[in-house]
Amino acid sequence: MPKEKIIATIGDPAGCGPYITLKAIESLENFGAQFFVVGDKEILNRFDVYKKISKRITLIDLDTPGINKLKPGYVSKLSGRASINYLKKALEVMSEYGVKRLVTAPLSKEAVQLNLADFSGHSEYLADYFECKIEMMMAAKKIKTVLFTRHIPFKKVPDFINEKNLSSTFNLVLKSLQELFKIKRPKIAVASLNPHAGINTFFGSEEKTIHKVVRKFNGNFYGPYPPDSLFTQDSIKQYDCIIALYHDQGMIPFKLLSMKTGVNLTIGLPIIRTSPAHGVALDIVRQNKKPFSSSMVEAIKLALRLSIPLPEYPWVNSGAGRRPTGAYFEREDHGHIRGASV
Repeated sequence: MPKEKIIATIGDPAGCGPYITLKAIESLENFGAQFFVVGDKEILNRFDVYKKISKRITLIDLDTPGINKLKPGYVSKLSGRASINYLKKALEVMSEYGVKRLVTAPLSKEAVQLNLADFSGHSEYLADYFECKIEMMMAAKKIKTVLFTRHIPFKKVPDFINEKNLSSTFNLVLKSLQELFKIKRPKIAVASLNPHAGINTFFGSEEKTIHKVVRKFNGNFYGPYPPDSLFTQDSIKQYDCIIALYHDQGMIPFKLLSMKTGVNLTIGLPIIRTSPAHGVALDIVRQNKKPFSSSMVEAIKLALRLSIPLPEYPWVNSGAGRRPTGAYFEREDHGHIRGASV
């Protein structure tokens, strides 16, 4: 039986990404996967673990000009350019070789924005690339939660709470749980925006809008419920997923429960894409400390475990990728594949 192909980008080369990518692959020696790694050999050679696994991976070495001068632990235009080029190259390789599983190590948005001012994150970049609606699902053994809104100011959250947006998110979450996780009849809870769920109180209309949409889905969705009681260990056991209305409402309980094992899963893509549920850890790198790699391990394991999305995009099964367009996708044509044959 052929090994499942999976491709990993090393994220910001000045951050924790290179190390946790290598350590995760080392710990998954018996997992039966063919690993492609996109990055710079110059950076990977800084870690002893690279020598241990170099023959087990297919390295796509971008040989980034000036990368040998990169200072670990600091934001720079060079590290931002390299990290976004790793992602671009990974998408090209996925298309060419029919790889359908992508794991991205953390990058620095600040560093990337020194090159692409409108960059807002891996998830949004991939949504633009595939021209599809996506949601951010945080997944761990104890909890799965979807962020209804992500990186927007809190004061703007109520503006997004309408029937159209809620229905769109609900449909995508339901479909993803059924297709990716093979849960036939998911139970999904929705958190409230206002204290005590707001209904029939002096609060705003957001909870009434949520309740109206929940009723349209005939038993798959429940709520809205106050988050202070919804995000308890007893309560989350009752549901396959919880929808949080804003970033910190979902991320705080998720990280309290799963800081070192949580995974960021982008749902809605025609591929599987996961990443560790933490940032680039520049402060840890500056102190010459070793960051934990357990979240990256779980990201790879989840990417390999999930079912491939249904082929709504010809790209998924044909191996024929479309040429990227737009400001995000101006690229340099370089990168050499080294390692095991593909």
